[in-house]
Amino acid sequence: MRVRFLPLIFPLVLTACNVAHPLDGLNRTGTASAGGHDFRVNWNLESAQATRTNPAWRPGLTQVIQSAVQATQEVTGCKVRPGTAIGDIALVNMALDCRVE
Repeated sequence: MRVRFLPLIFPLVLTACNVAHPLDGLNRTGTASAGGHDFRVNWNLESAQATRTNPAWRPGLTQVIQSAVQATQEVTGCKVRPGTAIGDIALVNMALDCRVE
């Protein structure tokens, strides 16, 4: 009986990729490219998560974080607060400053 449900579960797992966890409160989403990388950005007015979506052979962490910051600023229209971008080559979390000046 369990094997019959496996084909139903697999597509659900795939659709969950690049979606922010509901408890994060990141209710906006968009995509952008920067520095040769593609990102799915999920954000609210205070924070953002940039998930790298393109395949890359051993990308450098510094370059990925800088690219994630650029992509996030492009998509959100907000500034990323200096020193708040932390993560790895797949997911970068950062704080936003969305004040209109």
